[in-house]
Amino acid sequence: MNTEKNPISIYMAPLQEYTDAVYRNAHFRLFGGVNKYFAPYLVLQNDGSVKKSTWRDILPENNPNVLPVPQILAGTSNEFATLANKIHELGYREMNWNLGCPYPMVTRRGRGSGLLPHPGRIREILDKAFTLPEINLSVKLRAGQESKDELFPVLEVLNDFPVTEIILHPRIAKDLYKGEADRKLFAEAKEICQHPLIYNGDITTADDATNFTEQENISTIMIGRGILQNPFLAGEINGTSVPDPKEKNQLLREFHAEVYSAYAERLNGFSHQHMRMIKFWSYFSENFPEPRKAMKKVKKATSDAKYDAAVGEAFRQFEW
Repeated sequence: MNTEKNPISIYMAPLQEYTDAVYRNAHFRLFGGVNKYFAPYLVLQNDGSVKKSTWRDILPENNPNVLPVPQILAGTSNEFATLANKIHELGYREMNWNLGCPYPMVTRRGRGSGLLPHPGRIREILDKAFTLPEINLSVKLRAGQESKDELFPVLEVLNDFPVTEIILHPRIAKDLYKGEADRKLFAEAKEICQHPLIYNGDITTADDATNFTEQENISTIMIGRGILQNPFLAGEINGTSVPDPKEKNQLLREFHAEVYSAYAERLNGFSHQHMRMIKFWSYFSENFPEPRKAMKKVKKATSDAKYDAAVGEAFRQFEW
Protein backbone atom coordinates (compact mmCIF):
# COMPACT_ATOMS: atom_id res chain seq x y z
CA MET A 1 0.00 0.00 0.00
CA ASN A 2 1.31 3.46 -0.94
CA THR A 3 1.29 5.68 2.14
CA GLU A 4 3.19 8.54 0.54
CA LYS A 5 1.42 11.84 1.15
CA ASN A 6 0.59 14.18 -1.68
CA PRO A 7 2.45 17.49 -1.44
CA ILE A 8 0.60 20.53 -0.20
CA SER A 9 0.28 23.33 -2.75
CA ILE A 10 1.45 26.59 -1.20
CA TYR A 11 0.55 30.10 -2.30
CA MET A 12 2.47 33.15 -1.13
CA ALA A 13 0.09 35.85 0.06
CA PRO A 14 0.38 39.39 -1.28
CA LEU A 15 1.49 41.89 1.36
CA GLN A 16 1.89 45.53 0.40
CA GLU A 17 5.50 46.78 0.64
CA TYR A 18 6.78 43.32 1.54
CA THR A 19 6.20 40.75 -1.22
CA ASP A 20 7.14 42.83 -4.24
CA ALA A 21 9.00 41.54 -7.32
CA VAL A 22 12.36 41.89 -5.58
CA TYR A 23 11.25 39.66 -2.72
CA ARG A 24 9.34 37.16 -4.88
CA ASN A 25 12.14 36.58 -7.36
CA ALA A 26 14.79 36.20 -4.66
CA HIS A 27 12.62 33.84 -2.62
CA PHE A 28 11.78 31.68 -5.61
CA ARG A 29 15.43 31.38 -6.66
CA LEU A 30 16.88 30.62 -3.22
CA PHE A 31 14.13 28.79 -1.33
CA GLY A 32 11.35 27.67 -3.67
CA GLY A 33 8.52 25.51 -2.41
CA VAL A 34 5.86 28.05 -3.38
CA ASN A 35 3.47 27.10 -6.18
CA LYS A 36 2.06 30.58 -6.79
CA TYR A 37 3.14 34.05 -5.73
CA PHE A 38 0.40 36.67 -5.58
CA ALA A 39 1.43 40.26 -6.28
CA PRO A 40 0.19 43.07 -4.01
CA TYR A 41 -2.96 44.70 -5.35
CA LEU A 42 -3.26 47.18 -8.18
CA VAL A 43 -5.77 49.98 -7.69
CA LEU A 44 -6.83 52.92 -9.85
CA GLN A 45 -5.78 56.37 -8.68
CA ASN A 46 -8.11 59.36 -8.89
CA ASP A 47 -6.96 60.13 -12.44
CA GLY A 48 -7.67 56.58 -13.60
CA SER A 49 -4.03 55.53 -13.75
CA VAL A 50 -2.16 52.85 -11.82
CA LYS A 51 0.67 53.90 -9.52
CA LYS A 52 3.91 53.43 -11.43
CA SER A 53 5.63 51.38 -8.74
CA THR A 54 2.79 48.84 -8.48
CA TRP A 55 2.53 48.63 -12.26
CA ARG A 56 6.27 47.99 -12.63
CA ASP A 57 5.93 45.27 -10.02
CA ILE A 58 3.95 43.00 -12.37
CA LEU A 59 5.79 43.74 -15.62
CA PRO A 60 7.02 40.40 -16.97
CA GLU A 61 10.53 41.78 -17.47
CA ASN A 62 10.70 42.56 -13.74
CA ASN A 63 9.68 39.01 -12.84
CA PRO A 64 12.27 36.88 -14.65
CA ASN A 65 12.22 34.02 -12.15
CA VAL A 66 8.50 33.59 -11.57
CA LEU A 67 5.42 35.41 -12.86
CA PRO A 68 2.99 36.37 -10.09
CA VAL A 69 -0.78 36.33 -10.02
CA PRO A 70 -1.78 40.02 -10.27
CA GLN A 71 -4.39 41.18 -7.78
CA ILE A 72 -7.16 43.70 -8.46
CA LEU A 73 -8.56 46.07 -5.84
CA ALA A 74 -11.79 47.48 -7.26
CA GLY A 75 -15.10 48.65 -5.82
CA THR A 76 -17.06 49.11 -9.06
CA SER A 77 -17.50 47.15 -12.26
CA ASN A 78 -15.80 49.91 -14.28
CA GLU A 79 -12.77 49.93 -11.97
CA PHE A 80 -12.55 46.16 -12.25
CA ALA A 81 -12.83 46.11 -16.04
CA THR A 82 -10.24 48.87 -16.47
CA LEU A 83 -7.69 47.08 -14.28
CA ALA A 84 -8.41 43.64 -15.73
CA ASN A 85 -7.96 44.92 -19.28
CA LYS A 86 -4.66 46.61 -18.40
CA ILE A 87 -3.39 43.40 -16.82
CA HIS A 88 -4.65 41.35 -19.76
CA GLU A 89 -2.60 43.50 -22.15
CA LEU A 90 0.56 42.37 -20.36
CA GLY A 91 -0.28 38.77 -21.22
CA TYR A 92 -1.75 37.70 -17.88
CA ARG A 93 -4.87 35.53 -17.91
CA GLU A 94 -4.96 34.55 -14.24
CA MET A 95 -6.00 37.30 -11.82
CA ASN A 96 -7.23 37.63 -8.25
CA TRP A 97 -9.88 39.98 -6.85
CA ASN A 98 -9.13 41.42 -3.42
CA LEU A 99 -12.18 41.33 -1.14
CA GLY A 100 -10.00 41.03 1.93
CA CYS A 101 -7.98 44.18 2.52
CA PRO A 102 -9.03 45.26 6.03
CA TYR A 103 -7.51 48.73 6.29
CA PRO A 104 -9.93 51.66 6.72
CA MET A 105 -8.30 53.76 3.99
CA VAL A 106 -9.40 51.01 1.58
CA THR A 107 -12.67 49.82 3.11
CA ARG A 108 -14.26 53.25 3.49
CA ARG A 109 -13.97 53.62 -0.28
CA GLY A 110 -15.99 50.45 -0.75
CA ARG A 111 -13.04 48.33 -1.78
CA GLY A 112 -11.46 45.23 -0.29
CA SER A 113 -13.43 43.89 2.66
CA GLY A 114 -15.53 47.06 2.48
CA LEU A 115 -17.57 45.26 -0.19
CA LEU A 116 -18.41 42.23 1.95
CA PRO A 117 -21.57 43.76 3.51
CA HIS A 118 -22.84 44.36 -0.05
CA PRO A 119 -23.26 41.03 -1.88
CA GLY A 120 -25.43 42.74 -4.50
CA ARG A 121 -22.56 44.99 -5.53
CA ILE A 122 -20.24 42.00 -5.63
CA ARG A 123 -22.68 40.30 -8.01
CA GLU A 124 -22.78 43.37 -10.27
CA ILE A 125 -18.99 43.47 -10.51
CA LEU A 126 -18.75 39.75 -11.25
CA ASP A 127 -21.45 40.06 -13.92
CA LYS A 128 -19.15 42.53 -15.68
CA ALA A 129 -15.96 40.61 -14.93
CA PHE A 130 -17.10 37.47 -16.67
CA THR A 131 -17.94 39.31 -19.88
CA LEU A 132 -14.22 40.04 -20.25
CA PRO A 133 -12.26 37.70 -22.54
CA GLU A 134 -9.90 35.03 -21.28
CA ILE A 135 -10.09 35.73 -17.57
CA ASN A 136 -9.36 33.13 -14.92
CA LEU A 137 -10.44 34.83 -11.73
CA SER A 138 -9.91 33.77 -8.13
CA VAL A 139 -11.17 35.70 -5.10
CA LYS A 140 -9.43 36.43 -1.80
CA LEU A 141 -11.68 37.51 1.05
CA ARG A 142 -12.04 38.04 4.77
CA ALA A 143 -14.81 36.56 6.94
CA GLY A 144 -16.61 39.90 6.88
CA GLN A 145 -16.19 43.59 7.47
CA GLU A 146 -17.98 43.93 10.83
CA SER A 147 -19.49 40.47 11.32
CA LYS A 148 -18.81 36.89 10.27
CA ASP A 149 -22.47 36.68 9.27
CA GLU A 150 -21.50 38.65 6.16
CA LEU A 151 -19.47 35.76 4.77
CA PHE A 152 -22.20 33.32 3.82
CA PRO A 153 -24.28 35.61 1.55
CA VAL A 154 -21.07 36.45 -0.31
CA LEU A 155 -20.21 32.77 -0.76
CA GLU A 156 -23.70 32.19 -2.17
CA VAL A 157 -23.04 34.91 -4.76
CA LEU A 158 -19.65 33.46 -5.64
CA ASN A 159 -21.27 30.06 -6.16
CA ASP A 160 -23.11 31.55 -9.15
CA PHE A 161 -19.92 32.45 -11.03
CA PRO A 162 -17.07 30.40 -12.53
CA VAL A 163 -14.35 31.66 -10.21
CA THR A 164 -11.38 29.31 -10.15
CA GLU A 165 -10.89 29.26 -6.38
CA ILE A 166 -11.66 31.20 -3.21
CA ILE A 167 -9.02 32.08 -0.64
CA LEU A 168 -10.48 32.70 2.81
CA HIS A 169 -8.73 34.47 5.68
CA PRO A 170 -11.24 33.77 8.48
CA ARG A 171 -10.93 37.02 10.42
CA ILE A 172 -13.25 40.00 10.16
CA ALA A 173 -11.66 43.14 8.81
CA LYS A 174 -12.03 45.26 11.92
CA ASP A 175 -9.81 42.76 13.80
CA LEU A 176 -6.97 43.30 11.30
CA TYR A 177 -4.50 40.62 12.51
CA LYS A 178 -5.54 40.52 16.16
CA GLY A 179 -6.62 37.33 17.89
CA GLU A 180 -6.71 34.02 16.08
CA ALA A 181 -8.03 33.14 12.65
CA ASP A 182 -11.35 31.28 13.00
CA ARG A 183 -10.58 27.84 11.65
CA LYS A 184 -13.99 26.54 12.65
CA LEU A 185 -15.54 29.16 10.38
CA PHE A 186 -13.39 27.91 7.52
CA ALA A 187 -14.83 24.43 8.02
CA GLU A 188 -18.36 25.88 7.97
CA ALA A 189 -17.59 27.82 4.79
CA LYS A 190 -16.46 24.61 3.09
CA GLU A 191 -19.97 23.24 3.48
CA ILE A 192 -21.43 26.15 1.49
CA CYS A 193 -18.69 26.97 -0.99
CA GLN A 194 -18.97 25.16 -4.33
CA HIS A 195 -15.49 26.20 -5.46
CA PRO A 196 -12.08 25.05 -4.23
CA LEU A 197 -11.64 26.78 -0.87
CA ILE A 198 -8.12 27.69 0.20
CA TYR A 199 -7.16 28.53 3.77
CA ASN A 200 -5.09 31.58 4.72
CA GLY A 201 -4.20 32.70 8.22
CA ASP A 202 -1.65 32.12 11.01
CA ILE A 203 0.19 29.11 9.57
CA THR A 204 3.76 29.45 10.81
CA THR A 205 5.04 25.87 11.15
CA ALA A 206 5.25 22.80 8.95
CA ASP A 207 3.45 20.69 11.56
CA ASP A 208 0.53 23.10 11.68
CA ALA A 209 0.24 23.12 7.89
CA THR A 210 0.31 19.33 7.70
CA ASN A 211 -2.12 18.77 10.56
CA PHE A 212 -4.61 21.38 9.36
CA THR A 213 -4.68 20.26 5.73
CA GLU A 214 -5.21 16.66 6.84
CA GLN A 215 -7.92 17.67 9.29
CA GLU A 216 -9.82 19.71 6.70
CA ASN A 217 -9.00 17.44 3.75
CA ILE A 218 -7.62 20.30 1.68
CA SER A 219 -4.56 20.34 -0.55
CA THR A 220 -3.78 24.05 -0.89
CA ILE A 221 -3.02 26.81 1.62
CA MET A 222 -1.89 30.41 1.38
CA ILE A 223 0.83 31.71 3.70
CA GLY A 224 2.00 35.29 4.13
CA ARG A 225 3.63 36.33 7.39
CA GLY A 226 4.74 32.76 8.11
CA ILE A 227 7.02 32.78 5.06
CA LEU A 228 8.19 36.34 5.72
CA GLN A 229 9.30 35.17 9.18
CA ASN A 230 10.76 31.90 7.90
CA PRO A 231 11.58 31.84 4.18
CA PHE A 232 12.32 28.11 4.46
CA LEU A 233 8.76 27.32 5.56
CA ALA A 234 7.29 26.27 2.21
CA GLY A 235 10.14 23.83 1.65
CA GLU A 236 9.86 22.52 5.21
CA ILE A 237 6.15 21.79 4.78
CA ASN A 238 6.73 19.38 1.92
CA GLY A 239 10.19 18.24 3.01
CA THR A 240 11.81 19.56 -0.16
CA SER A 241 14.19 21.97 1.57
CA VAL A 242 15.64 21.21 4.99
CA PRO A 243 19.14 22.73 4.97
CA ASP A 244 21.66 22.17 7.71
CA PRO A 245 22.56 25.17 9.91
CA LYS A 246 25.53 26.28 7.80
CA GLU A 247 23.53 26.06 4.59
CA LYS A 248 20.72 27.96 6.25
CA ASN A 249 23.06 30.74 7.30
CA GLN A 250 24.49 31.01 3.80
CA LEU A 251 21.05 31.10 2.16
CA LEU A 252 19.89 33.83 4.53
CA ARG A 253 23.01 35.85 3.69
CA GLU A 254 22.41 35.43 -0.04
CA PHE A 255 18.75 36.32 0.35
CA HIS A 256 19.53 39.52 2.21
CA ALA A 257 22.30 40.46 -0.24
CA GLU A 258 20.07 39.95 -3.28
CA VAL A 259 17.18 41.96 -1.83
CA TYR A 260 19.46 44.75 -0.58
CA SER A 261 21.29 45.00 -3.90
CA ALA A 262 18.04 45.11 -5.88
CA TYR A 263 16.66 47.95 -3.77
CA ALA A 264 19.95 49.83 -4.14
CA GLU A 265 19.39 49.75 -7.91
CA ARG A 266 15.73 50.76 -7.74
CA LEU A 267 15.62 53.33 -4.95
CA ASN A 268 17.37 56.68 -4.77
CA GLY A 269 19.50 57.33 -1.71
CA PHE A 270 20.21 55.42 1.47
CA SER A 271 17.14 56.71 3.35
CA HIS A 272 14.67 55.21 0.86
CA GLN A 273 16.59 51.96 0.68
CA HIS A 274 16.89 51.85 4.47
CA MET A 275 13.14 52.36 4.97
CA ARG A 276 12.38 49.43 2.69
CA MET A 277 14.97 47.22 4.39
CA ILE A 278 13.52 48.03 7.82
CA LYS A 279 10.25 46.50 6.61
CA PHE A 280 12.16 43.48 5.32
CA TRP A 281 13.99 43.08 8.64
CA SER A 282 10.79 43.38 10.68
CA TYR A 283 10.15 39.76 9.67
CA PHE A 284 13.60 38.60 8.52
CA SER A 285 15.04 39.26 12.00
CA GLU A 286 12.94 36.35 13.33
CA ASN A 287 15.53 34.01 11.79
CA PHE A 288 18.18 35.22 14.25
CA PRO A 289 18.84 34.01 17.81
CA GLU A 290 18.24 37.56 19.11
CA PRO A 291 15.71 39.15 16.73
CA ARG A 292 15.17 42.35 18.67
CA LYS A 293 18.89 43.01 18.95
CA ALA A 294 19.39 42.49 15.22
CA MET A 295 16.43 44.70 14.35
CA LYS A 296 17.51 47.50 16.67
CA LYS A 297 20.98 47.77 15.15
CA VAL A 298 19.67 47.72 11.59
CA LYS A 299 17.00 50.31 12.38
CA LYS A 300 19.52 52.74 13.91
CA ALA A 301 21.89 52.69 10.91
CA THR A 302 22.31 56.11 9.29
CA SER A 303 24.59 55.22 6.38
CA ASP A 304 25.52 52.35 4.10
CA ALA A 305 28.62 51.66 6.18
CA LYS A 306 26.69 51.57 9.46
CA TYR A 307 24.01 49.39 7.89
CA ASP A 308 26.62 46.93 6.62
CA ALA A 309 28.17 46.83 10.10
CA ALA A 310 24.76 46.17 11.69
CA VAL A 311 24.07 43.34 9.24
CA GLY A 312 27.49 41.82 9.90
CA GLU A 313 26.87 41.94 13.64
CA ALA A 314 23.46 40.32 13.21
CA PHE A 315 24.92 37.39 11.28
CA ARG A 316 27.61 36.91 13.92
CA GLN A 317 24.79 35.84 16.25
CA PHE A 318 24.99 32.47 14.52
CA GLU A 319 27.60 30.19 16.05
CA TRP A 320 28.22 26.87 14.38
